[in-house]
Amino acid sequence: MGCVEGAAPLSLAEDPCNAAFHYLDAGFPIYIASGSIMGGSHPITIAGASVSHNAELLAIIVLLQCIKPGCGIIANNFVSAMNMQTGDLNFGTAAIALHQMAYNQIWHYHYNIPVNNTGSAFSNAKIIDYQLGAEKLPLATASALSGANLIVLHGGVTAELAYNPVLAILDDDIAKTIGRIVEGFTVNDETIGLDVIKEVASSGTFLNSKQTRTMWKTEDYMPKMFDKSSYQEWINTGKKTALDKAKEKYEEIVATHKPVPLTPQQDKEIDSILKEATEYYRKKGLL
Repeated sequence: MGCVEGAAPLSLAEDPCNAAFHYLDAGFPIYIASGSIMGGSHPITIAGASVSHNAELLAIIVLLQCIKPGCGIIANNFVSAMNMQTGDLNFGTAAIALHQMAYNQIWHYHYNIPVNNTGSAFSNAKIIDYQLGAEKLPLATASALSGANLIVLHGGVTAELAYNPVLAILDDDIAKTIGRIVEGFTVNDETIGLDVIKEVASSGTFLNSKQTRTMWKTEDYMPKMFDKSSYQEWINTGKKTALDKAKEKYEEIVATHKPVPLTPQQDKEIDSILKEATEYYRKKGLL
């Protein structure tokens, strides 16, 4: 996949424009993007940033369609807020969530172009702590519910400047919980279960009903790493936190996972690609 990025505000640099010709000539679909900061390279208002960002991406699409009409595109949103007290990037904010939701609805539902939300789960937190989860979860949920096709979520910490594999395991539970919310729930005779409600009435329990036995796994998602035990059980089993359990899972994966090796043919194809790239950049004087 090729990548063509704008340069906010309202600009396109020469290099990505030239790259677009090569990507499309090779038959690649294009990932378009234009990262910017509200109050810096975009207006401070959510509405103004949405219009400015939209214009930049539409300009890229016009360029691509002029080069190769009908080429495949996925449009990325990476508009961030600014911490006006320090000038730093300010992730995990309500403004970013609102911008992403507007963006997703416009591009997904009006333009019918698949969308990626890069900044939907970035956090300023430096370690795996409460802030990290509090900044990631609301934005990722907002992105998913407003129509994002791809969401950058797993493992990122310190504004995605670092990756933590233990965090990626915790993020699995977040992703699956969000996915279950996006799925919604089915309303029909079987799920309503009037016959079960009448049978249990006001004096029984639904715990031993066939409906409960057959549907409990699909109606909700039970996280694998989060602590769902009673307080006494938690005490008796070593007071493990979600982070403790994720670290144990990480060690298990590292110890037991056996990656599938490349076939000789795949190795040969990779060597061919590297040889071609080496010759190309050597002629350009870049090696």
